[in-house]
Amino acid sequence: MKSLTAYQEVKQKITEDLVRGRYPMGQALPAEKDLSKELDVSIGTLRKAVDELVAEGIVIRRQGRGTYVAEHDLKRLLYYFFHVVKHDADKKVNPRVELVSLNTATANKEEAAKLQIKEGTPVWRVVNCLYLDDQCVMIDQITLDKKRFKNLTRTDFINREGSIYQLYQMKYDQTVVRSSERLRAGLAGKQHAEWLGMKADSPVLVIRRVALGIQDEPLEWRISTLNTNQHEYFSELVV
Repeated sequence: MKSLTAYQEVKQKITEDLVRGRYPMGQALPAEKDLSKELDVSIGTLRKAVDELVAEGIVIRRQGRGTYVAEHDLKRLLYYFFHVVKHDADKKVNPRVELVSLNTATANKEEAAKLQIKEGTPVWRVVNCLYLDDQCVMIDQITLDKKRFKNLTRTDFINREGSIYQLYQMKYDQTVVRSSERLRAGLAGKQHAEWLGMKADSPVLVIRRVALGIQDEPLEWRISTLNTNQHEYFSELVV
């Protein structure tokens, strides 16, 4: 087994501290000189480790202020995870999410594979309608492991402050730092078509997403159905 380099070991130690809650969301990490002394490494090694954590969206650098543990505020939701815009437009508008249902179930084969749990494990199934400019444009079908999200209620979702990812982070200490997605073409079923204000069997875009935590553990499995009549999925890659 290949041994870790010095900066990888530092990254691992910081990540473990984050998971244990040593540095709560929104809190600054110690100053570089203090943290490098604590970890007994050079400033250069520390910076390389932190650079990777920044690239992965786990921490955020704020010029002149320091490095902070990422938290899911509205800006982060819109510009890091939210990808729906009007045709030929770059402007993102404030989303509104309405809960349709929240039920208990047991994980089917696909849900179990995506969440890395056993088939038949108790899960939450959530259905949301996402609105832009008061128009329902996307339906989210979300599956969560009940063990990670104990005692989840409709009230939690309806009365939450901010986004769903903020809820995960603030109430359950489950921080989504990145997602893995696959897109495919599909046809709207009767219920989805009704919610989206379109005819049944109309073309839609289906987005299948696994939301991952600090240690790349799957936190959420989501299947989103997007009405592409006036909106499209937006993605910007930086190389």
